[in-house]
Amino acid sequence: MTTKSLNSLAIMGGTFDPVHNGHLRTAVEILDRFGYSSLKLIPCFQPVHKGKPGVSPQQRLDMVRLAISGDARLSVDAREIEREGPSYSIDTLKNIRAEIGADTPLIMVLGMDSFLSLPTWSQWQELTKYAHIFVVSRPGWEPDLISELSAFCEKYRANSSYELQCAPSGRLWFETLTPLGISSSMIRSLASKNESIAYLLPEPVQEYIEQHQLYR
Repeated sequence: MTTKSLNSLAIMGGTFDPVHNGHLRTAVEILDRFGYSSLKLIPCFQPVHKGKPGVSPQQRLDMVRLAISGDARLSVDAREIEREGPSYSIDTLKNIRAEIGADTPLIMVLGMDSFLSLPTWSQWQELTKYAHIFVVSRPGWEPDLISELSAFCEKYRANSSYELQCAPSGRLWFETLTPLGISSSMIRSLASKNESIAYLLPEPVQEYIEQHQLYR
């Protein structure tokens, strides 16, 4: 049974081009397993380390809204789209921390690939001043960490996931969740070939993609 921390907030950023069931399964499993109060999905306006998304920021935002409409614990946060320009996580964390106050646990969820690229992020070593970092690991995969990341892990890694509920920020946690072999690039590829994308993403998102002829 999970222990629920008061007003803990998890956030999960991404391009969401498009949002799919792998994203959503990760979100609900984190909420169920760790008892955080809510989780915000934050579509970026312009990813710093990826190419330009295949559809507009507003369309990606619309698809996330459609995807989460049935779960009150999930919400979409449009701040990066409204801010425009390159989306830097440090700016978003500072904004959210100012809104929720100094004492609320804030948990930033990252995939392992994003975590491994952390040293290329703007002010990456400042992230733990504003939030905990929750890394979704791949089953049975132990990556070789570069020295900067290895030292970062040694400094901030928590001994238990409960530490992320006992402090507002400053800890690092790795967790293996249910793997779903779904990617946005797979969906875009199928859609571009007019092949079915059913059951890879929520039905309202599938209908939106088909209605607007996205990724064709």
